[in-house]
Amino acid sequence: MAEEKTPRAGKKAVLAALLLLLFCAAAWGLLLYGHRSEVAGLEERKVAAAEKFDKQIYDEALVDYKACLEAAPNDLECMSRVAEIYHLTGQDNSCIAWCERVLRQDPKDLKTRLYEARSYDNKKNVRSAISVLQKAGENDGTEAQRTERAEYLRELKGRYELTYFSFRNVCPWFRLPDGTPCATVVEDETLAVCSAAGKEQFSGAWGFLGASADDDLLFPVREQDQWFFVDGSGERRLVPNGTYTSLHSFSEGLAPASRKSSADPNAPVVAGYLDKTLQELRFDFQETYPLTGGHALARKDGTYFVLDASLQEVTACEFTAVKTDPYGNAQKYGMILGRLPGDPEQWAMYAPNGIRVNDFSADDLRLPEAQKSPLAFFRDGLWGFVSLDGTVLLEPQFEDATSFSKGMAAVKKDGKWGYIDRTGAFLIPPTFEEAGPLSPSGSAFVKNHAGYSLMTLSRYLKNNQ
Repeated sequence: MAEEKTPRAGKKAVLAALLLLLFCAAAWGLLLYGHRSEVAGLEERKVAAAEKFDKQIYDEALVDYKACLEAAPNDLECMSRVAEIYHLTGQDNSCIAWCERVLRQDPKDLKTRLYEARSYDNKKNVRSAISVLQKAGENDGTEAQRTERAEYLRELKGRYELTYFSFRNVCPWFRLPDGTPCATVVEDETLAVCSAAGKEQFSGAWGFLGASADDDLLFPVREQDQWFFVDGSGERRLVPNGTYTSLHSFSEGLAPASRKSSADPNAPVVAGYLDKTLQELRFDFQETYPLTGGHALARKDGTYFVLDASLQEVTACEFTAVKTDPYGNAQKYGMILGRLPGDPEQWAMYAPNGIRVNDFSADDLRLPEAQKSPLAFFRDGLWGFVSLDGTVLLEPQFEDATSFSKGMAAVKKDGKWGYIDRTGAFLIPPTFEEAGPLSPSGSAFVKNHAGYSLMTLSRYLKNNQ
């Protein structure tokens, strides 16, 4: 009996195995069929969505594309179309969100990147629009898309608003101790300190108003023949007893000053420094300049000297003249521009210690407007630009120019002023009668028929930050 059961059990096992195999095959077939059906259904839905998109039935196309994404969440084609639909229908917030989803999967999708930038632009967020475009690679997208990006980026960088009118005259920018960019401006019959945002700090009926580089916000002022210092509200703070012919702002605790050497009106002028107690220090020079980084520049008997913080001569300089800005600063951002001996028409670049920094020289040079930014130089009747290492970046080609700041420089072309980038391409076409350098916050003074205005690049306006 036991021997008869063994074959029967074997047959049953084989039969069970066959049944299991058939079941698995059927299940696999059903699964495969279902998958194929699902794929076919997805493709049909995508085709239907594309047809509606082409007919500009965007609301229905959007429903179909999102349904496709429920079945295939990483379908890049569908995500791109959703972002595009939001762009075309002006739904900027949704467009930005979906563009970000697309770009996380495909950072080289320049078409989507352009959609995102334009959505930020629609929201008046020019800074973010520029940032999005700057993240694109040089070889991303098609040639047409790359051209569109370059033109759009240039247009965004040069977009501006005129935010303030009424200035009769202006001086270049300077920074307050807290970093606020300011400038001295002339309004009607008064002088005022104006911030880069167009806000007047204070004003007065003075003949001269200088800059401040001091933590105490002390500004040198001339009222008729009297010089004194005012604070950040325009109130008198320090009034010297003597009659001075000039006062400069305090820098590192000392203020350059000059006066007659005696009561004789024909006496020569002597220069030195005042501390904050108005005590005179070293009044034995012909000219003195502000202390910057522990160094000051002074002239005596036709020779320039570099002084240390204790006003002791460190070295004599080889140049016979130095450039100053309208506030009397001979050093800006670690740069002195001096004229070479033996060739009174040539200017060169020097470090604050009086050491020449490169071999470059030119008929004229403009002091830097920003740290490590190119300088304007004059040669053969035209202006170009040179880096701090002496490399010519743009050959002379402009009628006039300011040095670079914020990646832009004001230049004069065909009798009008505009702004270029470092390639020499105009970001703002030459349309102004005059134009000054950009402040650290992206503002500049420009002149048109109505007088001087405060121009602010759009990406630096408050509503764009």
